[in-house]
Amino acid sequence: MSRTLIRGAAVVTMDPAIGDFERADILIIDGAIAEVRPGIEADAEVIDASTMIAMPGMVDTHRHTWQTALRGILADGNIPDYLRGIRLQMAPRYRAEDMYVGNYLGALDALNYGVTSIVDYCHNILDPDGAHAAVTGLLDAGIRGLYGHGMTPILENKWSESKGGTAGSAESESYGRRSALALEIKSRYFSSDAQPLRFGLVPQELAITPVAEVVREFGFARELGARMSQHANQVMVRQLFKDVEVMHEHGLLGDDLLLVHCTFNTPEEWTMLEGTGTMVSVCAETEMQMGMGYPAIAEVTAHTPGPSLGIDCVSGDSGDMISHARLVLQASRYRADEPGYREWRAPQEMSWTTRDALRWLTVNGAKAAGVDDVVGSLTPGKRADVVLLEMGGVSQAGWNRRDPAGAIIAQAHAGLVDTVLVDGRVVKRGGRLVHVDVAAAMRRMEGSQSYLYEQMDAHGGFIPQPPIDIPLYRERA
Repeated sequence: MSRTLIRGAAVVTMDPAIGDFERADILIIDGAIAEVRPGIEADAEVIDASTMIAMPGMVDTHRHTWQTALRGILADGNIPDYLRGIRLQMAPRYRAEDMYVGNYLGALDALNYGVTSIVDYCHNILDPDGAHAAVTGLLDAGIRGLYGHGMTPILENKWSESKGGTAGSAESESYGRRSALALEIKSRYFSSDAQPLRFGLVPQELAITPVAEVVREFGFARELGARMSQHANQVMVRQLFKDVEVMHEHGLLGDDLLLVHCTFNTPEEWTMLEGTGTMVSVCAETEMQMGMGYPAIAEVTAHTPGPSLGIDCVSGDSGDMISHARLVLQASRYRADEPGYREWRAPQEMSWTTRDALRWLTVNGAKAAGVDDVVGSLTPGKRADVVLLEMGGVSQAGWNRRDPAGAIIAQAHAGLVDTVLVDGRVVKRGGRLVHVDVAAAMRRMEGSQSYLYEQMDAHGGFIPQPPIDIPLYRERA
């Protein structure tokens, strides 16, 4: 029986029945939280957290983890650049090694930031080897969450060679072959929901695929009992696509579905989401950078079980979830206050609080990922996914121990992530990952990145000229 005692932390449990503590201990037994209270005495390995905040592990509900080797390539890119450069040019050139390295290092990147669970939106499955490699990368990294197996037939679309045409020309790829691969992956790696990483399915997107194919893939996922995630209403191309309306018409909405973005939902579509249990991941940095609309925190809060947050892709933005939460919190505050500015009226109360933002990062994130039965709060009985933030340095001098939630969201940053536990296992200690050979992992990353950049240069650069027509969007009748 393994026992770990986190001693003397300021504790944010995110469980209203327990509350916060200015100073308390957390006892972990065999990977589960046993007690949270001051003054615990136990025969256990002790982690001195007297200068730290203890919080639940953060949950990133939308990450294209496979893109890690392309970190920052879209720092000044918009959505057409993303589609042309990442989806059309680079994605089809990935080998199984690149899928493994991207997911392995991407998951380590998340853990390093204190993100203990992710929803991996793996929509670049080129062949069976790539699928196996992607899953293995996540498993080897030791992260919790959902592996979202993508059903999009990348190579059969010949996107990298396209000079026009319509998306939907995916029929040349056998649905039977793709569904058989998904079943193989689930059977081989995901025998039980008791394991930290679970199986999910990413059906093809309505903007690129005939509706009947998407409906079939939703049905397949539900036969498997798999949670689903799908981009929805995130771009404007000549018309509104009304993805949510289509899903509503075909009975696809439900509490096993996590939509992403929804920045261009119509008012009627927000109403359609009510009562379905469908959740939405808000990816504020990419939405605001790439021209995908304003982060829909207010609408998601009003019409769904509540927002969660996603990094989306480190090819554009960083994996720092604390900074991400602060950005979307302040952007949402501004949006709520902005109507009053036109009347020269100052806001009299806060529209959104730091605790709201922390809920998006933890409790809501766990629910959206389908792991809220085991994580999301520091509740006895749940698995011990715990992050310790070191607040004893000069950058946090004078921090408000009476409001640790406010200190996390308004003041903290990723550099303060000192210790991370997943399922009670310490994966980061003293500011360093300790459960893997980081140097060896970085050497593999260098090899993968070199190969991908060589391929990019050999095929006309990141965005070949003249720009490739984007064959992703079909006109709807």
